Order: sequence, then C-alpha cells, then structure tokens
Amino acid sequence: MSDYIHMTHGKAHQREALLDLLDTTFGFNEEGNKFINLLPKLYKEQYHPAENNIILDVDGDMRAAVGLYYNTLTVGDEKLKIGGIGNVAVHPDHRGKGYMQFCMLLALDEMKQNMTDLSCLGGARQRYEHFSYQPAGINTSFNYRKDNVKRTLGSDRKSAYTIKKLEETDTQYIREITEIYNSRIFRTERPEEAMFDILHSWNTVPYVALHNGEVKGWFAYYSDKSGLHELFCKNEEDIEDVILLALENSGNEFIKINVPQFDKPLYNYLALNCEFYDIGHAEHFTIFCYENVIRAFLKLKTTYQNLPDGELKVFIQGEKLPEQLKITVKDNIVSVEETDEKPDIVLKHLEAMRFFGSHYSERRQEAPAFCNAWFPLPLYGYGLDNV
Repeated sequence: MSDYIHMTHGKAHQREALLDLLDTTFGFNEEGNKFINLLPKLYKEQYHPAENNIILDVDGDMRAAVGLYYNTLTVGDEKLKIGGIGNVAVHPDHRGKGYMQFCMLLALDEMKQNMTDLSCLGGARQRYEHFSYQPAGINTSFNYRKDNVKRTLGSDRKSAYTIKKLEETDTQYIREITEIYNSRIFRTERPEEAMFDILHSWNTVPYVALHNGEVKGWFAYYSDKSGLHELFCKNEEDIEDVILLALENSGNEFIKINVPQFDKPLYNYLALNCEFYDIGHAEHFTIFCYENVIRAFLKLKTTYQNLPDGELKVFIQGEKLPEQLKITVKDNIVSVEETDEKPDIVLKHLEAMRFFGSHYSERRQEAPAFCNAWFPLPLYGYGLDNV
C-alpha cells in the first residue's frame, strides 16, 4: 500500500509535535537550547505556531514543516502584505524525498492566491533561488569603535543616559518602546503584548536607554554583545548618547550595527563617525506584486535621495502574473501604474528581482542611466522581524 501524503496548515494540538520536529531537525537537543527559546515570538502557544506552519505528514507521521508568517509592512504611506518563510524543516530520517519542495511550493501558491505583495526568508542562495527568491535590498553594516569615540568626542565622553535590561514586568517601558516603534515610517506590526517576546528573539538581549525616567531609545544585542540586531532612538538628539551607551555596556572594543539608509539621522551619524562600513543585500526576497512594491519602496527612496527624472515602461513575466508597468519620476515624485504602451525592457522574474532589488543586475546595465539611481530598491527587514 502506498504512503498517503497530506499537507495543510497545522492545528493547535500539533504544537508540541511541531516543536519536537524542529528541535530534532536543527539539532537543538539541550534544555534551554530549543526553538521556543530562539524564537519565543513565534512558538509560544499564544502565537499559534502550528497554525502558521504548513505541515506534511505521511499516514499521520509528521515529517516536514515550513513556517509561513504573515505581517503588514508599513512603508511611508503605503501598506504591503508580506509573508515570511521560516523553520524550513524535514526530519533527518526522511530527507531526499521532495518533502521540502512540496511544502515550499504550497506556501508560494498560498501567498499568490491571497494577495501577498512580498515575501522574505534567510538561507542558502541557490536553494531558494529555485523557489524564486533573490538576495536583494540594501543594508549597511557599521563598525563603531571605542577609538572612534576617543578621536571624535574625546576620551572623557560618556553617555549621559542610564541603562536597564528590559524585563517582562517593565510594562511602561514596553509601552513607550511600542509607541516609538509605531512612529517610524518603516515598520511591521509589533503589538505591545508581543514586543517583549519580539525583542528576545534570536538569542537577543534588549536594553532600554533612560534619561530622567523616560525611554530615549533601546538596543538589542547579539548574545555575545558584539553587535546589535537593532537600535532605535526616540529623537535625533538622542542618537549619540544611545550609541555610546550601547558601546559602553557591550564590554567590547567595537559593536556592529546594521542600519537602513532611510533611517537618515542614525545612518548619517554612523557614516560620519564609524571606523568603516560595508554595504550589501538585506535579505532574500521574492516579489508577487511588482506594482505595489516598486511604488512603496521607490517613494521611500525619495525620503533620503533625490531621484533623477525619467520614465521606464517595463513588462515583467512575474512569479504570480505578468505585469506591464509605467514607472515615472518627476521632481522626486513617484508614479507607478499599469500601461499598455510598448515596453522599453522585458524581464523574466529572476531578472526583474535583480533589476529592481539587487546591487548587481545584468539587465540594468543596458537600461537608461536613471535606472541606476532609482534601483536597487531599499528592500529591508530589521533583524528581529526575521522569521
């Protein structure tokens, strides 16, 4: 008798079996070193982890799972529906049978059907290129050192702010953090009741920066305090003291800070004062609705860069559907709309992902010169929003 393969979103009662599968797949065997500890924002019972996973079982035996976590991404005055792919897992005893591919293809099909604009994940490039993802977006990684402080601010300069490790009982601080986060022009949905768990994901240690009892910012360290998953400040004038506090408390000679260019005040401060910085891709992305994504992120780019005027008509053989668009910039105002005019360029999906999202694009080399100022789009995701 042949095996019966069944795939669907999980049910609440499957949570423990799912966690067992993930811990076994990723080798998390020690108490305290489990998926629930790595990502409490996803795997605590109240976040419905099984329901947010596509689970494959064979005759009732759970063998594979792919997490599909939806969120709303606010980009200026635009909102995008995003789907994050995580915990791609196949039990070690059942690899090589195509289970991962089955789950990934079902996840992609679901996102296409329910009007998802954009999806992101982390992982091996060629593995996920097979499923339409490409390295894309813009991330700048800053190296900020004690020696930079000494030479730019003086050896006696210390932060004027005090520090406190964030505890679950710090409800007022968590409320203030949520308010600051929700004031950003670029943000995912982070409910106040989930913020503590979000700030403790990926083995993160979060701290708040305080002045006269008021939250002036926060930062979330890697487990060894060598770098930060994120750093946010309430106001521009808080940046210097919050960064100094993070460096002083780290116990290291330097810290690494990833910052998107649209976070202008923080980006500008670090660019002028750090030791060095590296610019690379932000994440692996695939776009399902180019019109919405190009409009949102090109408008975001105008907040920190003046774009040259131009008009580009493009036909995209998209992962979901073909799209024929006219993209126009005039006086730094962006317009993206459907068109039936003859395209200037025709792109297959992976070509389009590189054209619009990657630092390298073989097709952008042949495009009008203004395209190299418009693109790549500043696709991004803060480290603690990763799944």
